Amino acid sequence: MTETEDYDKSAVPTAHAASHQDGGTDELLVTGLSGVLADPQLSIEPPVWEVIFSFKYVPAPQTQVRSFAIDSVNSRIIAGTYPDGQLWVSTDGGYAWTLKKDLSNEAPSQTIVHSLAFDSVNGRIIAGTYPDAQLWVSTDGGDTWALKKDLSNEAPPQTRVHSLAFDSVNGRIIAGTNPDAQLWVSTDGGDTWALKKDLGNESPVQTDVFSLAFDSVNGRIIAGTYPDGQLWVSADGGDTWTLKRDLSNIPPPQTQVRSLAFDSVNNRIIAGTSPNAQLWGSTDGGDTWALQKDLSNQALVQTFVFSLAFDSVNSRIIAGTSPDAQVWAL
Repeated sequence: MTETEDYDKSAVPTAHAASHQDGGTDELLVTGLSGVLADPQLSIEPPVWEVIFSFKYVPAPQTQVRSFAIDSVNSRIIAGTYPDGQLWVSTDGGYAWTLKKDLSNEAPSQTIVHSLAFDSVNGRIIAGTYPDAQLWVSTDGGDTWALKKDLSNEAPPQTRVHSLAFDSVNGRIIAGTNPDAQLWVSTDGGDTWALKKDLGNESPVQTDVFSLAFDSVNGRIIAGTYPDGQLWVSADGGDTWTLKRDLSNIPPPQTQVRSLAFDSVNNRIIAGTSPNAQLWGSTDGGDTWALQKDLSNQALVQTFVFSLAFDSVNSRIIAGTSPDAQVWAL
């Protein structure tokens, strides 16, 4: 499996269509009327996904939004990109972004920020990279970053920190790696790490923990894997894990659970997959799942939901896709 894909760069995204012919300002006058029509009318339009930004059009274009985290303390969204391993921050809900750090300038150069998490207890942002499976931490909202751990020095070496989550109940950071689908836990803000689970020992063997999320309502960690699109759940901080769902068994098969987020308002887990850029939801802790959205039906077609986060301040789901590095919001 390669880190990059060949995409059609010639297509140009169309602008988001206005909901009304004149840009949304149509009015229905009810002066002089009585009854139901004259009463305040509630919108009956269902919630819709919309593109709010694309890193494809920034200087030094980024083709993939690989990771998201929500800094709920300071109302910030943090994004990690490819191909330059950049860390971006938005303070207005994702409509405008500021470049904070470019890890491709480090030695050794990191080309992808595969994963991000926000430590709400200590106000820390944690970032996981490729190709050295490094774990970086920022305590000032993304302005400065310190390298905390390099898992490429472990035996066997891990080359990617594909996923991160913060366990707010127990103050733990959870990291998922490749190539051994290992689950690591830190209880001291990233200074030291302990190996909790190796899904490379399961049958069938899982090689990547692509995604992680923490269910703060029920105190559960959710993990998404490759190559079987499996969803695993741990209720004891990562010590034991139970397989809840295998999305490779559905038509069409989803082989990668690329991203996960927990919607604390609706007690819902959201999963983003590949190859159809599907968004799945579960409201019972991962036992049953329903398809919410298929972005492979869009124009332009999106094949990966690489990143997800739940913005509790605005009660929105934020999704990052490929190949157009689009930021979607619901």
